[in-house]
Amino acid sequence: MRPHGGRAGGHSGHFLTGPEVGPLFGAVLARALDAWWAELGEPDPFTVIDWGAGPGTLARSVLASEPGCMAAGALRLVLVELSPAQRALHPEHPLVASVARVSDALPQGTSAGIIVANELLDNMPFDVVRRTAGGWEELRVNVEEGVGGRFSLVAMPASPELVAGLPEVAAGARVPVQRAARSWVAEAHRLLGRGRVVALDYGAATDVLAERAGRSDDPAAGLGWLRTHRDHDDGSWWLADPGSCDITADVALDQVQADLRADACTQAEFLRGYGIDELVAEGRTAWAERAGVGDLDALRARSRTSEAEALLDPAGMGSFSVLVWPVD
Repeated sequence: MRPHGGRAGGHSGHFLTGPEVGPLFGAVLARALDAWWAELGEPDPFTVIDWGAGPGTLARSVLASEPGCMAAGALRLVLVELSPAQRALHPEHPLVASVARVSDALPQGTSAGIIVANELLDNMPFDVVRRTAGGWEELRVNVEEGVGGRFSLVAMPASPELVAGLPEVAAGARVPVQRAARSWVAEAHRLLGRGRVVALDYGAATDVLAERAGRSDDPAAGLGWLRTHRDHDDGSWWLADPGSCDITADVALDQVQADLRADACTQAEFLRGYGIDELVAEGRTAWAERAGVGDLDALRARSRTSEAEALLDPAGMGSFSVLVWPVD
């Protein structure tokens, strides 16, 4: 989970997200925003909520791309971030200040707009359950007696409400129950009059996550769908040193769509659908024209190729899922 007072993501944190690879991700999202704005009839105001904005990296790259909805004066960008330390990292920039505001609370009564959550759902709280021969049991965190109060997992019967709707998996399989992420989807829909709710994250169906975790009767056994990150590398066991690393859980895609179905694709498909290849080609042309100058614009143009490779990597970010819920 993201620490309340610190910085988990970014080049100086524990991991990199798409926006932190470089500005190309935000440039493609700016194109998507313009497409959705047009589909909605070019409303003014057009509110875009970056839910879980972190230090504002995504917002700055979107604004730097100067989308048409901003040029028309319709864009209202709201950066929602709970962490005071993360909000403090938002620079005082005239471009940002002109169309955006930073808040720890969600705006109410948004008539038309887009809610974007980039790698937010994987950071939300979750429960852990294990299939047994006779049903399900819940694995809870226990504080052991003795010096240091070491954390461990203990098993107890799971309530019917907790495991309702879970698919059949093999005995011994352990899966997440992502009630908070599912509630987030409902809350996001409630906030919008019409528009799109967009979540970009890594995940799979619950039965696939069960296979990743494998089967074990040992509560301390590793969970293949849960991992920790520290300084861009794998961290320690997730209960070994609380607060020292980022904890993420693959999103159970079927669970977050249990109430409302989304249009789903991979991140590579999404980025290609909104013109990443065209932007990379433009970058190559600009670099060829300005390589001899070697100014900042030329270097940014050249970097698009390497950024695209990372964002489209089928073994990495390109395999992430993009869920788009239309809200009417």
